[in-house]
Amino acid sequence: MDSITQFSLGAVIGIAVSPKKTAKVALISGLVATIPDLDIFLSHADDLTRTIEHRGFSHALFYLSLISPLIAFLLYKSFALMGYLRWLLLVFLVLATHPILDSLTIYGTSLFLPFSDFKPMIGSIFIIDPVYTLPLIISISYLFIRKKVLFIRNISFNTIALIFSQVYLLSTFLIQQAIVPNGKSFATPTPFNSLLWRVVIMEDDYIRQYFVDIFGNKGMEIKVENRHYLKNINSQVVNKYADFSSDFYNLAIDNNKLILQDLRMGNIKNPSFSFVVAEFSKGKWMAVVPSRNAMNFQLKGMFANEQL
Repeated sequence: MDSITQFSLGAVIGIAVSPKKTAKVALISGLVATIPDLDIFLSHADDLTRTIEHRGFSHALFYLSLISPLIAFLLYKSFALMGYLRWLLLVFLVLATHPILDSLTIYGTSLFLPFSDFKPMIGSIFIIDPVYTLPLIISISYLFIRKKVLFIRNISFNTIALIFSQVYLLSTFLIQQAIVPNGKSFATPTPFNSLLWRVVIMEDDYIRQYFVDIFGNKGMEIKVENRHYLKNINSQVVNKYADFSSDFYNLAIDNNKLILQDLRMGNIKNPSFSFVVAEFSKGKWMAVVPSRNAMNFQLKGMFANEQL
């Protein structure tokens, strides 16, 4: 999810856990919640590796559990706001909920390192969803501006916002399960909502895509040729990305370049993520260091970074 959502969720959880409902607690909690996304500053060998390694070890529940006691101790020594055990609970919860929430998007998240390389990519919520985030922002904004928690009929709006957002997550998951077809396929919401969904179906010869709303109204279907057979041109790189994307990828040839396309974001004819992995020169294909497809990056760059 985007950084604003992660910060807001962390801040709301912090207020729920802390005996002191102050803006300082919310700010600290929100900042701690964004720690897993510091991996965007790590250096990688190429664009494709950078994409795969994002949401890597910094999003693993095991490693976050290991660093939670240290962060809690530093906060306990720095701020006289609560006891160490309460800090520990707060830190663990805001760190753990970050990758769990990320795993509900269509981008893979390494929850289970170092025990498993499996990256859950449930895809039941878009990377930015105002319905989920706005109640959290309202709760924290009121606290920052008025210096107190908002109450509605003697019920903390912080609690209301937290419960509402999680119920909304459950509802999007249930909608997804009703929409997604059988077989090798996925269904994920279109940008900024959970009313219209994009469905992609992988077949041996073709890859099909259509849009459907929550009432079952289905739009026009489009399809492209399944060109996985081209992976032998640079099988090492393609196989690596195939594992990362759960095989939801395709290959295209454009201007003597082999383009690896991630079908999970954007659409099957113009994906948000695509990489040049080989070039045709002097009568033969040559594998190259993977790089972001320049035209694709210009068109889809607004969704190319975390906010994933």
